[in-house]
Amino acid sequence: MFNNNPFEGAFGLDIGDLSLKLVQLSSPSTFSYDHRYKIEHMTSITLPPGYIVNGEIQQPEMVRHKLLQLLGKSGHGEKINSPWVVADLPEPKTFLTSIEIDIPPEQITQEDIEYQCQKHLPFDLQEAYLDWQIIPLHEKTRFTRVLIGATPKTIADSYTYLLESVGLQPVALEVESLAIARSLINEENVAGAILDIGATRSSVIIYDAGGVRFSTTINFSGEIINMALIQQLKITYDEAEDLKIKNGINYTKEKSDYLKIIDELINNLIIEIKKTIIYYHDHYPQTTPIEQVELCGGMAMMQNLLPTLARRLKIKFKLGNAWKNIKTEKLTDSQKNRELTMVSATGLALRAMINPYND
Repeated sequence: MFNNNPFEGAFGLDIGDLSLKLVQLSSPSTFSYDHRYKIEHMTSITLPPGYIVNGEIQQPEMVRHKLLQLLGKSGHGEKINSPWVVADLPEPKTFLTSIEIDIPPEQITQEDIEYQCQKHLPFDLQEAYLDWQIIPLHEKTRFTRVLIGATPKTIADSYTYLLESVGLQPVALEVESLAIARSLINEENVAGAILDIGATRSSVIIYDAGGVRFSTTINFSGEIINMALIQQLKITYDEAEDLKIKNGINYTKEKSDYLKIIDELINNLIIEIKKTIIYYHDHYPQTTPIEQVELCGGMAMMQNLLPTLARRLKIKFKLGNAWKNIKTEKLTDSQKNRELTMVSATGLALRAMINPYND
């Protein structure tokens, strides 16, 4: 496999509300039959609450110092020498959907896309950056399906400025759900969904024919669980976190009301997932029934979560496989256990290796 990537050492950087995560890959040997990538660097750093809130950088100088630390430029940790980075944009501040246009693919122009987007975007097109790509269809129709992504200029510019302030050169900024999908999707003929459950936010990403069709943020997260436990059980944050990790969706004599609180939150999550799937089938033409849901994110390993969702939604659930393109033989058990929390950073790193300018 020959690597003609001009951005040597380019890496993926996942910027979250409570953490920064970095993955840098290297190409397989030219003469190797194993085309999986090797992890050169995989690291993360915690951000205190309030530095980034709902995807908006509230304390840029504080985040900058943490990013310098992550890159090994503040005298701590192994230094990342490459300036080239592919970073993600926060799901709540981006818009991703697919539309159908009654124009042949070879005749579609930027003006056609912008005209159609005015009907779909939740913000002013003049104040947003827009990207799009044509989705290949297996059957021939008179319509062209197009995937569109957009984000407010203020958000994208703030992320670009942050990266440049520490000496990085952003090769691409990508919608978070696309990075997650790149890590996990490997079945081109299956329609499914990805449920990314994080510390501060969660999202549902729906894909079909090997590509993303729609994504949305849902009101569920590890922090929502913690806050509910703190308020209703009158316990500290650390106690709530310990209860959640120790018990998951199981009864505990330690706090008899614990399962009732958790069960109510899980019911709300199930309602959100059902609403998202119904919306997708109602608003998108020629959809295929969702056959499976893959879990990722920091909450994916919550005890009894996967079988509970599968049983109540009557859909196949499984843990995502973010290492399908990665050599894992030399990874430590600790590194392997971070698979589901590093999904977005891994997807960004894959784009950095494969085709950072246009993927």
